[in-house]
Amino acid sequence: MDRDTIEMHEQANSKLWAMLPQDQIDRVFAADMCDIDPSFLGFVGIYEALSRIIPKSWTVVDLGCSYAPQSFFFANHAGYVGVDIITPVEHRFAPENARHHEMSIRQFVAKHAASFLRESTFAICSYVPPWDGDNMELARTHFQKVFTYYPHGDDHSRTVANAFQGAA
Repeated sequence: MDRDTIEMHEQANSKLWAMLPQDQIDRVFAADMCDIDPSFLGFVGIYEALSRIIPKSWTVVDLGCSYAPQSFFFANHAGYVGVDIITPVEHRFAPENARHHEMSIRQFVAKHAASFLRESTFAICSYVPPWDGDNMELARTHFQKVFTYYPHGDDHSRTVANAFQGAA
C-alpha cells in the first residue's frame, strides 16, 4: 500500500475507535483469535468515505463484514446489515440500527437480497476474498447500488487512494 492509502485508513481507524462503545470493545476483543485491535480495525478508510456519500435514508448491506466495527460509520443510516460466515454474530460490533447474519454471501443473497428496496439499499463488498465463489459478482448481480473492491496486482493501492480523493 502506498503512503496516502495507509494514511487514509489510519485516520479513519482513529475516528472509528473513538466511536466504539467500551462494552462492545470488551466483548469483541475477548473473542478467541480476534485479529483486530485499536491500531487496526480493518481497512476502514473505504467505509468512512462511503458513509459520507451514501444517503442517510438508505440501508447499507456489508457483505463480508467480519467484526463490523465499520458499522458505526453507518449508525445514522436507515439500517446496517452485516453478513459474514466466519465471525460469529456475538463477536461483531453493532450500533442500534444494525442487524447481523451469520452465513455466506451466496446464502445471504439467495435468501434475503430480494427483500431490500433496490432504490435505497447500498451493498458493500470490500476486501472480501473469493473463498466461496465470486463475491463481488454476487454483489453486483443482486444489488443495484454497490461498491466492490478486492486488492490484487501491483497498482491496487493507487486505485483506492484515487477513488476517494475529494469524497468529502
